[in-house]
Amino acid sequence: MAFCKYCGAQIPEGGVCNCPQAQAEAAGNVSQPAPAVQPAPVAPQPAPAAPQPAPVGQQPVPAVQPVPMYQPYPGNPAGNGFFGKAFAQFGSFFTKPVSLITDSVEGKIPFEATLVLGGLYAVVVWIMLMIVGFVSGAGPMSIIWSLLAAIVVCGFRVGIAALISVFAKGAGITFKKSLAVCLTTSIPATICWFLYGTLGLAAGFLSGFFFAAALLISLVYYVMFISTYVKDANKVFLFAIIIAGVLVIANLAMGGYGSFIAGRAAARSLSSYGDLLKSLF
Repeated sequence: MAFCKYCGAQIPEGGVCNCPQAQAEAAGNVSQPAPAVQPAPVAPQPAPAAPQPAPVGQQPVPAVQPVPMYQPYPGNPAGNGFFGKAFAQFGSFFTKPVSLITDSVEGKIPFEATLVLGGLYAVVVWIMLMIVGFVSGAGPMSIIWSLLAAIVVCGFRVGIAALISVFAKGAGITFKKSLAVCLTTSIPATICWFLYGTLGLAAGFLSGFFFAAALLISLVYYVMFISTYVKDANKVFLFAIIIAGVLVIANLAMGGYGSFIAGRAAARSLSSYGDLLKSLF
């Protein structure tokens, strides 16, 4: 039991006396709000230091960037150059031979790559004719004669490109596009000329076979080219007749060149034989 501190009356534990003083004290404790909790003071943050200007006449030092351990070579990947794209067309000839025409016209094969193919064609023709000349006994002059013959052979292809550009002018085929096709489609002729100068030496009849194959494949490509872009059947037929005549002339010219080389070889042999006789007698 407990007693009131004001009047001394006995009150239960935790109870409030009925006297005015005890009642006033109890009412004051209920109505008085609890003191608000004051937030802890935050210490002021120091302001960032301003950058110090570099001394007069002294350049600021740039920040050093980390250098990677491996740096890729900046050049083009292998096969992306003109030579790589040119030699890639040899595979296209065996897998999709017709696309050589359309890809050259549409520019999918760079014109520089077609020039590489044309140059390769000229070099192969020159070397093969030179080999045949040396083997036939025509002597060192075969280098000059074979070079002139190769220039004539390549001139036929350029002339045919000009003829195609005239026939297909209405289809938007310019001389440059026509030349690109004629140089790209020289791939099978290049292969035939290579076989002409290699296997043809082993068996003489093979040289004539591969030369005829080069002419025939070229004729097929030229007619396919003109028929793809020229829808006039009469024009296509006329073009085929003209090209066939040109290739016949090329065949006769090649026969004349062979006779010339054989004659020079025979003359050289007779001259050598005459010198031998003079030395003996």
